[in-house]
Amino acid sequence: FLPLGTVNAYLIQAEDGLILIDTGTPGSAPKILEGIQAIGHKPSDLKSILLTHGHPDHVGGTAALKREIPHVKIYISEVDAPIVEKGQPQRPLTATPGLMNKLLFRLFIKETPIETFPIDGYLKANDTLDFAAGLQTIPAPAHSAGQMALLLPKQGGVMFAADAAANMMGLGWSIGHENFAQAKQDLIRLGKAEFNVACFGHGKPLLAKASQTFRAKWA
Repeated sequence: FLPLGTVNAYLIQAEDGLILIDTGTPGSAPKILEGIQAIGHKPSDLKSILLTHGHPDHVGGTAALKREIPHVKIYISEVDAPIVEKGQPQRPLTATPGLMNKLLFRLFIKETPIETFPIDGYLKANDTLDFAAGLQTIPAPAHSAGQMALLLPKQGGVMFAADAAANMMGLGWSIGHENFAQAKQDLIRLGKAEFNVACFGHGKPLLAKASQTFRAKWA
């Protein structure tokens, strides 16, 4: 669990090296490298970077990490790949209904330029990533059309929900969506999996009975 200001990234220790999920805002690379060293690893132990979607607060540190660790392999969905590879404009977000969501949206959602970088492969829907600890990809396109949640089925199950939901003031919606009408269906889909822990792009993890909590809230 790597808190990077208003956003989180996550490190997984796999048998053949480290896996990083998301890279935070631009300028986050030094904190991520410190986090790798804090758990007793060298930066060169990082083998894969999995990007849940192409928003700047989730991909902003990637180019700098690639310079520091040239061998690291980078993956994102095919839908969001042009944003990070070619600098294609982000698709517009709209604020989630509710006064607090609208206030937070105005405060935090900004057009932030990112340094582009090449990718090594696409995250495909409903796939098992044998090269990355057996993580399973689950599409969650309401927040970003290319967003993939990632499920680690080991250790009772850990769901990396990205921005399909947030846990800043309790479990709830992300503050912005490309397609809010799709959001509940995404969360019902995630809740059908079994996971004890849920981790979010924004907010603290749920550390027990997380899938039951998802189902109770969004079934």
